Amino acid sequence: MMRRISRGIINRSLVLLVLISPALALSDNGWPTYKGAWFSVRHPPEFEVRPSLRSLSAVQGYDSAFFIGPDAEVEFYVFSPQWNGEPKDIAFNPLTEEYVSQKEERKGGKQIRWATIKARDNKYLKSFVDTEDKHLNTRKVFAIRYRDQQA
Repeated sequence: MMRRISRGIINRSLVLLVLISPALALSDNGWPTYKGAWFSVRHPPEFEVRPSLRSLSAVQGYDSAFFIGPDAEVEFYVFSPQWNGEPKDIAFNPLTEEYVSQKEERKGGKQIRWATIKARDNKYLKSFVDTEDKHLNTRKVFAIRYRDQQA
């Protein structure tokens, strides 16, 4: 049950927040656009943007960013470097976190991993989808960290 709910939260959130390709046309809803080194994301205006990992392949810009809700109960995350890389800024910490669910799937050269992690002190849940293409040497990760299902 948790896996289905968490994946649903991720999918709905990503539909609302992420424009990985500028070629995708969505109506202008007045949301500001954050431009990373290799991706763009429209986000609600009240969300604070915190760039995280500097790009290893661009002179300027970041390969990842956090989008933090005004009450800090929800935050979204995008990692999308030009080439493959490690999303070290959301790495699993076995001392403070535990897996609730995880699933892995392979499609062609792509490895897709879904997981939900919870803090051992029950302060948050973190769900993500991590898509890595070994043939094209690319990777993108979308995540959401939330206080509870209601948030």
